Amino acid sequence: MKRLVTMAVLISLALFWDAGRPASAQFSPDAIKLPPVEKAVLTNGIRLFYIRDELPQVTVIASIGFGKLYEKKENAGISDVIAKAISLGGSKNYPGNTLHEKVDSMGGRLSVASSWEGTVISLKVLERFKGEAFDIVADLVASPAFDQRSLDTAKGLVADSIRRKYDDPAEIAFDRVRDIIFGGEGYGSSPTPEKVGSYTIEDVRSVWGKYCTGRNTMIGISSSLGFYEVERLCRERFSSIAPGDDMAYGADRENIIARVKASRGKIYFYPKDIPQSTVIVGTVAPGISYGGGYALEIMNYVLGGGSFNSRLMMEIRVKRGLAYAVQSILKLRHKTGVFLAFAQVENRTLGEVLGLLNENIDRISHEKISGAEMEWARKAITNSFVFQFDTPMNLLSNYLFIAYNNLAPDYFTGYIGRINGVRDEDILAETAKLFKPGLVTVVVGNESVLPDLKKFGEVVIIK
Repeated sequence: MKRLVTMAVLISLALFWDAGRPASAQFSPDAIKLPPVEKAVLTNGIRLFYIRDELPQVTVIASIGFGKLYEKKENAGISDVIAKAISLGGSKNYPGNTLHEKVDSMGGRLSVASSWEGTVISLKVLERFKGEAFDIVADLVASPAFDQRSLDTAKGLVADSIRRKYDDPAEIAFDRVRDIIFGGEGYGSSPTPEKVGSYTIEDVRSVWGKYCTGRNTMIGISSSLGFYEVERLCRERFSSIAPGDDMAYGADRENIIARVKASRGKIYFYPKDIPQSTVIVGTVAPGISYGGGYALEIMNYVLGGGSFNSRLMMEIRVKRGLAYAVQSILKLRHKTGVFLAFAQVENRTLGEVLGLLNENIDRISHEKISGAEMEWARKAITNSFVFQFDTPMNLLSNYLFIAYNNLAPDYFTGYIGRINGVRDEDILAETAKLFKPGLVTVVVGNESVLPDLKKFGEVVIIK
């Protein structure tokens, strides 16, 4: 614990203070200094990343490039099913209960989960169990059991989670707006209980065999072990995995933009007999490597990402008391991104809130933000940036993030300089481009709101 605190303090000092310079001065592009990561590539193409940790522990992370963003309509939800099936069924040498009894006996922490970008298997144990840790993770990657009982249980759990999600109006709204923007694939992957229930052992084995390959896998290690020992253990345990290919997901930006344009002037309405409504407006955003993303980050913070001081919060909740929650979100990922702004309101105020959402988005698309807003957003973004690097595991995760997204090595060390280099005219230009195709609007609420919605355009009922 002492080392973690010390590292956080050192990074904080490097990031926030330069002796002899006023605290309000802008940070230079190289103000943040990160500990180096040691790397290697195995003969089968697996990329290895290592961060030293003084604590006597070993954390092994295997990240396979297959998550929700890779899904098509015909296999929506299968990444969640695979992750749960591996967690329940274990592997060839560590099946089911044997796996969990072994991990428990070591006092370890095992996790198997799917994300947007990948399926991640991680195990943390004391250093003296290093051999077992590498054995277990490697076997889960190379030889998952995928037995019928575990698969059936996994499908049931995923199906139940989908049903529970549709009890939450906000979850419904987020799902529907992404579905419309991205055509039900990738970022718009929209599984149903029926679809999830149809997957067979052959289906999951086929997907895992296609994507779980050397060139599509990264291994991250945080440990008190030396790098050469870690590299040796990885080469011994993971070399049996076939090289395969680096499988990046696709995103047809032209078609996505066309869907957004086709949705202009429409209000997609999901009827649900509840006293409140959730309204979301959204559009496609660029990928994470896009140079204008820094300007969009500042814009989003000013518009609705900056808590009580953001425009949407001030105009809708603070001044008028019209919303329980209001926020804007900008997510930039490897191939594409998404912008969303939402509010949860009483049915009687839905029309007014939707008007304010559109009005504030239109305003920030056509008028430069003020100098005070720019300074506030910059300080807030840069002052919170350090917390991405407060532990060795967070550092390791960020190095894996750079590798997955094919970003420049100085993506993080130069981040503050790039944020501070954004001009107000950059923000205006990038915001105008972001919102040029229009907005997709989705409302989940009681049918009593329909007369108000019809004032904004054609209402399309969705399920």
